[in-house]
Amino acid sequence: MEYEIGLTGIFLLVLVFLSTIESAYTQLSDVALRLLAQESNGNGNSKSRRVRFLRELVDNHQLFSFTVTAGIQLCVISVTILLTHLAWVINNRSWQLNAELLALLTFVVTLLIITLCRQLLPYLFSQNAPESTLLALLPIFEVFYRLGSPAVYPVYKLLQTFKKPVEEKEIKAEEEAQADEIQALIDFGEEEGIIEEEEGEMIQSIVEFADTTVDEVMTPRTAIVAIEASATIKDARDLIIDSKHSRIPVYREQLDNIEGIIYVRDLLVLWREGRDTEPVINLARTAYFVPETKLVADLLEEMQKAKVQIAMVIDEYGGIAGLVTIEDILEEIVGEIEDEDVTEVQPDEIVETGEGAYLVSGNTEIRKIETFFDAELEADDFTTVAGLIINQLGHLPAVGERLKLKGFSFEVTQADGRRVKQVRISPAKPADSSMNGSENVKAAQER
Repeated sequence: MEYEIGLTGIFLLVLVFLSTIESAYTQLSDVALRLLAQESNGNGNSKSRRVRFLRELVDNHQLFSFTVTAGIQLCVISVTILLTHLAWVINNRSWQLNAELLALLTFVVTLLIITLCRQLLPYLFSQNAPESTLLALLPIFEVFYRLGSPAVYPVYKLLQTFKKPVEEKEIKAEEEAQADEIQALIDFGEEEGIIEEEEGEMIQSIVEFADTTVDEVMTPRTAIVAIEASATIKDARDLIIDSKHSRIPVYREQLDNIEGIIYVRDLLVLWREGRDTEPVINLARTAYFVPETKLVADLLEEMQKAKVQIAMVIDEYGGIAGLVTIEDILEEIVGEIEDEDVTEVQPDEIVETGEGAYLVSGNTEIRKIETFFDAELEADDFTTVAGLIINQLGHLPAVGERLKLKGFSFEVTQADGRRVKQVRISPAKPADSSMNGSENVKAAQER
């Protein structure tokens, strides 16, 4: 019986120890734990080792929690079995209680002992100084962790396999709930006059920024202004003046073969030196390439680290899908950044011309048109106004061609035979709004 008593005492000590570790750890926030794990190592090698081990636990939080929980449950089960065994042995020797009373007494005593060692003592030990308590116990716990974690790891991975789909659904549902809650707070703030409408839009843009991909903000391939590698400095200067761009991609033979980017400040240096006949490729800087599926938030961080202002966007086949600049990314948060010297209609700009008509660039995204007019154009296969019109008409339209769709009239006001540059949008007359897409195609073809 002495053996059982000693073993019970050991399990109770381990239970108190593991529960104290768990209590101290859970009382600290994620931020506090990471700050504690990043402490300087100025107090000697022992503290340095503890800090490194704590950093390992923080980085592997789920495995740490699973290992501690498994150890605690093992102790609880072992203590319960040992106390029950001791109760029966003692009862047979001296107490001589009936089975029902013995079972009740054993249950009450076991519950009190486990509650004391599992909840009360660990809380008392860690409540005043969880940081110092955790650091003090880490050296002993490291031995337990090194021995115990490999044993529970297979079970941990098996449970994670079944748990992952459920967690993904829960995370998605939580993110959607958070987005709805933020939107409700923004709406309430605007209604109560706490925040201005523009401020609300900026807050909403910041919230959506995390999920925005590069293909949603880039300048599409058809709108890229680029120059051939064999062109001269003079040609590049003229193109920059005409396009009003300060950075232009350089390609060889076709746009998919981008060889670099020229910057206006580099070009001006050579121009001032009278080297206007040199090939433009001589001053091209290395181009920065990114996939169109990359998150804009990640790209912004990468571009800041690489100190680049423009990146070429590639599609899944390695072709050029578009380009994106720091300005494009920032506009997702603060809205359109207008250049003072630009007077023509720019992509994604909607300009009212009077009598309910609006001018837009052919590159304007359909989603922005739908948002502006609060309408559904059902153009899932196309992203721009030009793409929608070309698909509905079945050909590249000439200036003056019209399309009536979903209660709106689209008139091409600028085109060059290769692309639609500008479109006038106005609500269709009631008599015309019933015309379907096929009638528009037929009318355009007959004309």
